[in-house]
Amino acid sequence: MSHYDFSNADGGSWASYGNSIRLALYTAIFGSIIVFAGAYLVEKARVAKPLRTATHLLALIPMAVPGMVLGLAYIFFFNAPGNPLNVLYGSMAILVLSTIAHFYTVSHLTALTALKQLDPEFESVSASLKTPFYRTFWRVTTPMCLPAILDIGIYFFINAMTTVSAVVFLYSPNTTLASVAVLNMDDAGDTAPAAAMAMLIVLTAGVMRLLHAVLSRWLHQRTQAWRQR
Repeated sequence: MSHYDFSNADGGSWASYGNSIRLALYTAIFGSIIVFAGAYLVEKARVAKPLRTATHLLALIPMAVPGMVLGLAYIFFFNAPGNPLNVLYGSMAILVLSTIAHFYTVSHLTALTALKQLDPEFESVSASLKTPFYRTFWRVTTPMCLPAILDIGIYFFINAMTTVSAVVFLYSPNTTLASVAVLNMDDAGDTAPAAAMAMLIVLTAGVMRLLHAVLSRWLHQRTQAWRQR
């Protein structure tokens, strides 16, 4: 257990682990909201087809962009002195934004698949009854897609805990992450603390996966009865 005392290790601390937990939670919450809203715009919204096509295309681009390229692109864009968004550089916000963008595509396709399984007449019926679309979205579409939204959340959480490629270029001394700390401690020769930090990441991901399994089972029982015929 002495290996978990990171006070004497170079490149990592318990603060790094706490930052990773914050990053994972923020990414899971905000990422799930953004992804599901974007998928709803593509699949269900009655807007101009070119806008829906462009949104879908943008959602697929991150799959073709390596994390290292994404991190470098964020440096060149956000670190420019004349950019009003320069204030985000080195903050937790840019780490969350980068992680959501990095893992957006798979989550988008998951949400899109869930929405395609719903009856397309829901929106038509609600429009004929003069029900606002946002009420149908909140009262009908979202509850029926909750298991998929939960899957998106756990996907974002685990990837945010383990990602290195993009965030390694974007963190600051106040936003060091556990995954980056593992590399830094190993490079400094502190192999045992690095392994201990890696085990913390594995255990955290495992615990969250177990919680996801329990909650997912409960949600299936409460919201997916319509699938049984």
